[in-house]
Amino acid sequence: MDSSPTADHVTTGPHPVHWSSTGEGPALVLLHGLGGDRAFWAAELPQLRDDFQVITVDLRGSGDTPVTDDGHSMATLADDVCAVLDVAGVESAHVVGFSMGGLVAQALAVRHPGRVERLVLASTYAVMNPQARMFLDAVRDVVLAEGSLRAVFPLVAPWLFSIGFLADPAHAAWFTAPEDDPDEIAEPPAGWLAQYRAQQDFDGRADLASIRASTLVLSGGQDRLVPADDAAELAAGIAGATASTYAGSGHLINVEEPDRFVARVRAFVLGGEDQGRSRKSTTRA
Repeated sequence: MDSSPTADHVTTGPHPVHWSSTGEGPALVLLHGLGGDRAFWAAELPQLRDDFQVITVDLRGSGDTPVTDDGHSMATLADDVCAVLDVAGVESAHVVGFSMGGLVAQALAVRHPGRVERLVLASTYAVMNPQARMFLDAVRDVVLAEGSLRAVFPLVAPWLFSIGFLADPAHAAWFTAPEDDPDEIAEPPAGWLAQYRAQQDFDGRADLASIRASTLVLSGGQDRLVPADDAAELAAGIAGATASTYAGSGHLINVEEPDRFVARVRAFVLGGEDQGRSRKSTTRA
């Protein structure tokens, strides 16, 4: 197992973006979802840095990267990732985008096609469906009323996992809200709100046909935020995309099926499957 240390960096420019790098090999960029940050990928790093230079990014409004006063868009976040690649000296990289990170990854592949080698879109969509929008609108209203994300933790957690995962007492820690940082309790969650507004505004359906990177779409069969139809629409819109469903998993497929998730990403990115990009298939992962 590679023991390469993780190095933290920040881009220069009008809006600095914090990112980390570990391991050696082809560059692999991991993009987190709404409410996450670089730490979202902590479990995957030890398994991936043997084969890749793994780059994790605090997307604007997450972790150590502040939100801009006037918000942002998925295009802005994609340009931020491109700036990270510039600073890292990486001409092109493989990209894994989870949920909101999948929207950023799509925008990156459309706006900067030469920077994306292979693309993995996990638990994500081309446009937010009405049910997810109504649910997240309600979450947003609670966030605005409470001024803290802690209040919505018990509301969101059941939507992220399959029923089987929720029912297992061994997984109880996943449904317990972390203690609030006393220095941040009074701060409004501006980053989360800006990211959610950007998700609301995103509609990538018209751009899917322009994505030229070899693409793998991964989804959970029990995902209540991104149901099967959303994943199917995404895969159908990208020429030659391959789609796989983790039948028993909810939204957080990397948590419920960690070993299979990493193995599938590694095999696809290293070119062990979908070499010719001449087919579209749906399999049970």
